[in-house]
Amino acid sequence: MAISNLPYDDGVIVRAVADVPARDQSVSDVRVDFLSDDIGAGGSATVTATITWSISAADAVSILDQARLPQGASGPATENGAHDPHADHDQHADHAPHDHAVDDAAVPGA
Repeated sequence: MAISNLPYDDGVIVRAVADVPARDQSVSDVRVDFLSDDIGAGGSATVTATITWSISAADAVSILDQARLPQGASGPATENGAHDPHADHDQHADHAPHDHAVDDAAVPGA
């Protein structure tokens, strides 16, 4: 498979995967980090996990079509048409969408 590193919106991908039938799903590497000594309602923690879904190739291509960002864009479009790299990361505004390696030939219109 050729690698091209096209930019995709991670939030769109994760939401779309929830809408297609998964052939398999696994969760691994779960980690909970408390950000302070306060473990009450006022404190915060981050939960990080690796979630892997196995879905059909056709569903994957459709999801990538939905999640592809326009060339030169660094994040999802805002209401005024500008692109905000942090729009899909409500509580983690320092995380921009990631580049995902894909085969251009496998993605229609690429």
